[in-house]
Amino acid sequence: MVLRFRHDVSRAALAAAAVLLATPAGAAIFRCTAADGSVSYQEMECGAAEKSRVMELPAQYPSADPAERQRLFDREAALDRRLEAQRERDSREAVARAMQPPEQPIPASADEGYPLYWGGAPLFQRPHPHPHTPKNPRPRVNPLQRG
Repeated sequence: MVLRFRHDVSRAALAAAAVLLATPAGAAIFRCTAADGSVSYQEMECGAAEKSRVMELPAQYPSADPAERQRLFDREAALDRRLEAQRERDSREAVARAMQPPEQPIPASADEGYPLYWGGAPLFQRPHPHPHTPKNPRPRVNPLQRG
């Protein structure tokens, strides 16, 4: 029973392959334009309401130019080498950045000055407190503390 089923399946597959191979390779392609202007391409003739035209498709294409093909391959290989070199540089920079110690913040103290450049020469000035900030607007008092 199982052998008969496999035999029937193989016959059906062989018949389907024969039908597919029987269709001509150079079958006509129809360009169909509907009344609303939409265009479709199909292997069957268009309906009566559609305008149809048989497309002229070449059966053979010109051979590739081997010199131009090699030039394109060489150009692509050069691009790949440049991209790989850039990727390698980026990787080395990332490793170098990861190996550096983290930057320590520079403490800002009142007695340190900051450079002011005038005519290309640095002049050092002391930082000034913000002019709109009062020194001590009111004393801080804890309302829960009785004194």
